[in-house]
Amino acid sequence: MRDVLQESVLVLNTSMIAIDICSARTAILEILRNIAIPIKESEDLVRSEKLTLHVPRIIAQRSYHKIPRYDQKTSKINIIYRDDQTCCYCGVRFPIPELTVDHVIPRSRWKKITGETPPYDFNSWWNLVTACRRCNSVKANRLLQEIGWKLQKKPDKPKNTGLVIARQRAESLGWMEYCRVNVRLVESV
Repeated sequence: MRDVLQESVLVLNTSMIAIDICSARTAILEILRNIAIPIKESEDLVRSEKLTLHVPRIIAQRSYHKIPRYDQKTSKINIIYRDDQTCCYCGVRFPIPELTVDHVIPRSRWKKITGETPPYDFNSWWNLVTACRRCNSVKANRLLQEIGWKLQKKPDKPKNTGLVIARQRAESLGWMEYCRVNVRLVESV
């Protein structure tokens, strides 16, 4: 039996821009405290002795909340999202399980190439790119100049991308019409 109070609810500010995702339990508490209003509800009900409520799918805050800035951490999945699931060497788009993350300057060459005080860290946004398994294997620990390759785009720290939501999840929960601003839809695994 599924716990409807643990289901995800999209949170909007007063401008109807997505700013967060919370649990149905939190959403119901905000509605009861008059902090938020329900925008879209599911057929599921939550009952107490004196109250019966539909479980919300989308809520909007009653007072304005700024659009939050998300400082993304350097991780494999964030590198793949930044590069739009596309190999930076061959330029082909792949499903997430078929992708790896490659160091542009390999660890074995790092100190020789960058010197004693490198401009950035070995595992930084500027040295990591998405690669398909084939390209990563061919490149191995060589530099791009040695094999005559060029990056399809220069790696950089991503700008504020807002919420990252799987497209399939947004469609199944009925969030799509509110995912136009401050939301990046990605293909699920």
